[in-house]
Order: sequence, then C-alpha cells, then structure tokens
Amino acid sequence: MTKAKSPSPSGISTQSIIWAAIGWAALALMFYLFLSAPTDGPYTIKPEDCAKAIKDVNVRPNWYRLGTYIFQTVAIVASGLLCLRNWRSSKIISGRNVWLGLGVGILSWGIGNLIFGYLDFQYQSGLIAAGAKGAKDLVVTFPSIADIFFTTTYVFLSWGMAMSVVGRRLNLYPKQWAIVGAVGVFGLIVAAYVTFGVGGGFNLDTGKILNIVYALGDIWLLIVATILLLAFWGGKAAQSWRLLGSAGISMFISDLWFNYSINSSEVCEGKQYQSGEPAEFFWILAFVLWGMAAALEFDLSSRPTTRSRRN
Repeated sequence: MTKAKSPSPSGISTQSIIWAAIGWAALALMFYLFLSAPTDGPYTIKPEDCAKAIKDVNVRPNWYRLGTYIFQTVAIVASGLLCLRNWRSSKIISGRNVWLGLGVGILSWGIGNLIFGYLDFQYQSGLIAAGAKGAKDLVVTFPSIADIFFTTTYVFLSWGMAMSVVGRRLNLYPKQWAIVGAVGVFGLIVAAYVTFGVGGGFNLDTGKILNIVYALGDIWLLIVATILLLAFWGGKAAQSWRLLGSAGISMFISDLWFNYSINSSEVCEGKQYQSGEPAEFFWILAFVLWGMAAALEFDLSSRPTTRSRRN
C-alpha cells in the first residue's frame, strides 16, 4: 500500500483511512465466521404457503443480524462518501464521473439494504410470533421497495465501472482479451445456472426479472474488474484501479451467493434463507475496497507532482 500520509480535508490521513478500512474488514470477517451460527431457538413455525408446521427451527439471533447490518452500513457510508469526495474534487486526474457513479451506486445500495433489513426483521419476527398457528399477511422481502434502490445501484455502478475503462489506452494483448472473454463466459454460465437452474426455470415473474437484471449487472462488473486487473497490474500509481477491479469481483461473489441462497431455499422444509450468511462478508469487502481505491486516488491526485500512469 502507499505510504502517503497527506491529510484529507477532514484532517484524516490517507494511511489512516486505509488502515481503518483493513481493520473494519478484519473485524467483519471474524464476526461472520465465529458468530453466524443459528443459535436462537428451536421454534415451531408455519409459513403462510406451507401446509404443515415446521418444528425445531433455529435462527440467527437478532443481535447478530443487527451487527451484520452495522458492519455493512458503516462500510457503505464511508465508501460512498469517499467516492463522492473524489467526484467533487477538481484535482482528480482519473475522471470524476467514475467516482460519481460509484458513490451514488454505493449509497443507493445502502438505502436498499436498510429497507431490506427492516423487512427481514419484520418477516422473521412475525413468523416466530405466529408459531404453529401459521403466519398470515407477512411482509414480502423480495421483491420489495428495496429493489428500486438495488436496481439503481446496478445502473450507477455499471456506469461508474464503465467510465473507468472507456476512453483509456488499455493496450491489452490478445491473450489478455482472451482471458477477459473466458471470464465473461464463465460469469454468464454461473449466473445462468443460479438464476434459471437453481431458480426454477424460465418463468418470468417480477422476482425472476429482477434476478436477471442483477445477474447481468454482476457479469458486467466481473468483466470490467478483469480488464482493470489485467491492464493495471503493477505500479503504485495503479493501486486504485486494481482495488476497483477486486471490488467488482467481490461484489460478483456476494451477489451470486445471495441469489443462490434465495433460489435454493425450501421454506416448507425448514431450509429458508436467513440473513447473515458468512458469504455476505464479500459485500463488506467490496465496499471497503471501493473506499480504499477512492482514498488512494484522492491522495495521488492531491500530490504536487504525480507519476505518469497508464491511461
């Protein structure tokens, strides 16, 4: 990492931001790995669409689920603000639209995530409270109003990531373009399997359409991430672009795992999706990496003299 200690307008050095981001990601990883077991219960529940009650169901405790949203929200807010700081700065040499797209997309995801979290808490609380009698008229977590913000996220993230490569002299070798193509095909196959194979065929209801939109957005993020990693491999001046690429891959992993968990859940067999899966850590990692990239780019652009970079 860069050894830059130049202070930001808030008085916090870039190095402090980087170490804080790494520390937050490490704490989040330990939280997910060691505390994610469903220890609350057992309960007897009867979801609305199920003919029989389900016994001996354990769920993740509310304090743990609340903790996951705290870890996510702090990473989202910090990362989004760092990206928007770059957009507002006239010194940024990499193109301010990149950071506008990322900042708006990240903060939009945060709003959607908080709405989804509220609905998720309401759903599980209502399900447990109803017990074996059967829950009725529970809130719907997917699709919901939160998906408006998640869809907005993909629009802006896709635009921001696209701006990071459009108009630049990437100079990739044919072998590298072949790698990009192979990664894109791999992402398409995995996304298609999760969306249609695990997701129960080609019936196009609202949820399926949203899953397709999210899958296409994830594939695009994966392709751009691969281009960034191949084009900017090596050199301190390219650190921010490598972090952007790594964030895109992390987002792809977490989103596809979430869709897989939703599509493979069997509510009436006691195998329903529960928030707080360890794979959700990759969301936090993605936001942390975007924030670190923004901080490094701001530091590099704020120096009196900057090294030439590959444009």
